[in-house]
Amino acid sequence: MFLALRNKLAIFDNYINPFNRRGALRLSRYHPNAYLLLTLLAASGGYAFLLLFPTLLVSMPVALYFSLPAAVTPLQWFAIVNELLLTLLGAAGTVTIATMRFPAPSGLELDQRGFPRLFELLKELGELYGNPRIDRVILRDRFDVRIVKTPRSGFSFTTTHTLVIGLPLLLTLSPIDVHALVARRVGQLAGRNSRINSWLYYLRDLWVQYLSHFEKCHSWLARPLWSFYRWYVPRYRSLALGAARRSELRADLYAMQAINDRDAVRAIGGQAMIDDYLTRVFWPDVVAAASSSMKPEKMPHARMAELFQGGLPAEEITVLLKRVAGRRSNPHSTMPSLSERLDNMGHRKALPLKPMPVSAAQFYLGKACEQYIQLMDKRSCEKIRAKVIKQANQKRR
Repeated sequence: MFLALRNKLAIFDNYINPFNRRGALRLSRYHPNAYLLLTLLAASGGYAFLLLFPTLLVSMPVALYFSLPAAVTPLQWFAIVNELLLTLLGAAGTVTIATMRFPAPSGLELDQRGFPRLFELLKELGELYGNPRIDRVILRDRFDVRIVKTPRSGFSFTTTHTLVIGLPLLLTLSPIDVHALVARRVGQLAGRNSRINSWLYYLRDLWVQYLSHFEKCHSWLARPLWSFYRWYVPRYRSLALGAARRSELRADLYAMQAINDRDAVRAIGGQAMIDDYLTRVFWPDVVAAASSSMKPEKMPHARMAELFQGGLPAEEITVLLKRVAGRRSNPHSTMPSLSERLDNMGHRKALPLKPMPVSAAQFYLGKACEQYIQLMDKRSCEKIRAKVIKQANQKRR
């Protein structure tokens, strides 16, 4: 009986607890104003904790100034000692936070001189969305396009904005598809008509950077900071999931501003389809081949470019469309389901990808395309080799 009651309470907690993903999503859907207020309060908590230390550093000396002349009793002297300790704590915490430095996302740096078409696209989108600042553009080996905000100091009053573009995305989609997907992120960064949701969206990753930084610090000053963010970050990320999904839905509408709605729908559906294919078919085949031959130097990205040259067969695209169209949203992901996204854009079903005469990689990277494929393949082969060795060791155990 006790176990049954506990299970019922656990299920009930999942539905109403706003710091649980399901509870947060239900609250954001049925009580949006209360949800937004709660999420804003939770978001400000991270900043309030950071500002606690400079507040102590400023306020405690003032308290000491007024307390010292009147100190007579042991209790008053005890209060003065506490104020002095809090001053030292404020000073130590302020110095620790002010001297924090966060690593920017790593990858192959792209510049305007070498990749004029890509930067012309960014200039065009910047003019459309109000010129949000993008400081760096890098190429990585993931099927993704996103913007990462990196704090320039521990107080995060200013951030560096890095546009991260995945080479697999460029190899498997057309230039117009990538145009739409980059437009999503630039519009989301600008946050027109949705600045609050955009801010809450980026805070989910920003607080993770704090947690990661403090986990690597071994000084005693960093321990209380790490303890707070270890408790705070997972709760904020769960609570802000609803705001993050609203931001993603708004980003889809930004893509429709950059190009026509059919091409935007085609690009968003295409991203979901190709991501499913690479995750479910392509990369498992690459790892399996490496496990059997121990030769991951077969160059996966070169194979990917060859496989997607001209686009996937129509039969394969039809199968992929059916798979992703009926899939529910992942409760751990900020991305809503494809059906929700299409409905938000005023469409009932995804559109099949068009034949691809030239890939986005060839169009935006130009002559450097083959060079970057080779560089990325070297990194991928190292990762695949490490994964195969790890799997082999696990089987031996």
